[in-house]
Amino acid sequence: MTTTLGIFNTKLIAFFEDLSQTFPEERDIKLALEGILGAKKVNPRLILDLFTEYVAKPLTEAILAEDEEKIILFAKAAISTQFNEMSPALMIFDKHWATLSDGTRDAIWKHLKVLVMLADRAKA
Repeated sequence: MTTTLGIFNTKLIAFFEDLSQTFPEERDIKLALEGILGAKKVNPRLILDLFTEYVAKPLTEAILAEDEEKIILFAKAAISTQFNEMSPALMIFDKHWATLSDGTRDAIWKHLKVLVMLADRAKA
């Protein structure tokens, strides 16, 4: 039986795999993916907790509204003060968003929207 937490972790890992393939030059994404895979083996809930604390809590409304400006401002502030496994995903908005194709942007929004909804369900 697959749990909501298991589905969330699978989707988050898929998101980071996609980011890693899309931005192979971004070593931090690959390292974050390795950290997430390691955390999944040791403590799957930790991944959810990190995502909830550093992405879902501050950014759910912006993600659902596709407010890239708010996310870019948040990413700049967050990355300058803290770094965790979720930071490389936020970094994409600051570093690459302006040059992404509409298709890539749409794919990122879809990933993030699914993740915030799954995170909300998995916390319950």
